[in-house]
Amino acid sequence: MIEDLASANHLLIASDFDGTLAEIVEDPDLAAPLARSKMALESLAELDGTTVAVISGRRRSDLVERFDHPEFVLIGEHGADYGNSTGPESDGLASARVLVDAAVSATPRARVEHKTRAVGFHYRAVADPTAIVEQLRREASNIKGIKVVEGKMILELTDSSVDKGAALAELRRSLGADRVVFMGDDLTDETAFAVLQNGDVGVHVGSGPTLANVTVADPTALADFLERLLSARFAGGRSSDGDVPLT
Repeated sequence: MIEDLASANHLLIASDFDGTLAEIVEDPDLAAPLARSKMALESLAELDGTTVAVISGRRRSDLVERFDHPEFVLIGEHGADYGNSTGPESDGLASARVLVDAAVSATPRARVEHKTRAVGFHYRAVADPTAIVEQLRREASNIKGIKVVEGKMILELTDSSVDKGAALAELRRSLGADRVVFMGDDLTDETAFAVLQNGDVGVHVGSGPTLANVTVADPTALADFLERLLSARFAGGRSSDGDVPLT
């Protein structure tokens, strides 16, 4: 598998951020990529015929703060900020912002995240979020032009029709990449796994059902995978010693 990826003429390596390149932390502002993963990706980005991209639900500005390599492609908001997606804010999104702000005000330890094309209700620290999350889903369904995106401990309301899969497919097309590896841990990453083609590799981080064809236990195991890929790519397709357990 790694040998096949390493021999690609143009390899696109794309990844989610939280829970994939970084451990999940209660305060998202404190999340940082694992040093080993960041170093491996930076080294990969400097190899001929290799493109590294981070495709995250975060704002692009958050990614810029964490990845300063000039060759990285940084795509935020699940792909909503990739390509021609700018324009005035819709009435629906304005209403969604009011709805989520009110829900956060009424829910201890909930957090709101305002983005360019979305607003997120974070409930990881909420003691019993079931009722308020269901209420938000129900009320959001009545807002014209708003889509509900489910993530791990976040409910996001957006007026964008773009998802990570669409962004990944467009990036691949624009680069002419013949092989793609995408890495992610969340429900929103399944749209990217869904657009992978024969010969591509999807790496799911963590447990649970997934469309990915490889699973690793955690971000540390993903760092092992990236270091193996770097060694194989640098060596011209020869795999490095020492296998990472993959399931």
